[in-house]
Amino acid sequence: MADNPSPRRAPKAAAGDTVAMRHEDGAGCSWGGRSFAPDANGIVTVPAIAAAELIEHGFGFVAE
Repeated sequence: MADNPSPRRAPKAAAGDTVAMRHEDGAGCSWGGRSFAPDANGIVTVPAIAAAELIEHGFGFVAE
């Protein structure tokens, strides 16, 4: 039997993995007790494990 990963289980991110995200108003954010300021383009670099929660607050991924 083949080992097929469940689509409901995303791969676990390593502790140092980060993603680039942006809110439509270019806002920064806070997560896990830390603040993340946007760069000149309104992009914040946050821990990958924060992404799911930030999506619920209007942030989206940015292609790097």
